[in-house]
Amino acid sequence: IFDVFIAIFGGLAGIIGQTRKTLDNVIPGVAIATALMPPLCTAGYGLANGNWQYFLGASYLFLINTFFIFFASFIVLKGVYRLPFHKQDEELIRRNQLIFLVIGLIMAIPSIYAGYDMTIKYSESNHMEQFIKND
Repeated sequence: IFDVFIAIFGGLAGIIGQTRKTLDNVIPGVAIATALMPPLCTAGYGLANGNWQYFLGASYLFLINTFFIFFASFIVLKGVYRLPFHKQDEELIRRNQLIFLVIGLIMAIPSIYAGYDMTIKYSESNHMEQFIKND
């Protein structure tokens, strides 16, 4: 789930940097370097070594990061470049919002579950270590 937050903030930083009058590629470059390159490198490593678990996990993380960078960018651009009200089709807007929500949930739910599972396992391990220390 932390990767989702990194991707969202990276997307926000990148698109805010692009909406400035003085265009600078540093901020989007940092967003790409922090959110997209590590999973791509890990996926390449997994593919080169035939480790499909690494490859699939890193590819999933890359897709999550790509989607949430796009989502954050879309939200900012929608606020900055607002179309006149009469040109917007209300039904189309609702359908697009629903599509974004469904895709976002489909992509984020496994990540949320993995974060929850990792937290529970860490807590159990910590309790066992405390028990062993005390007894």
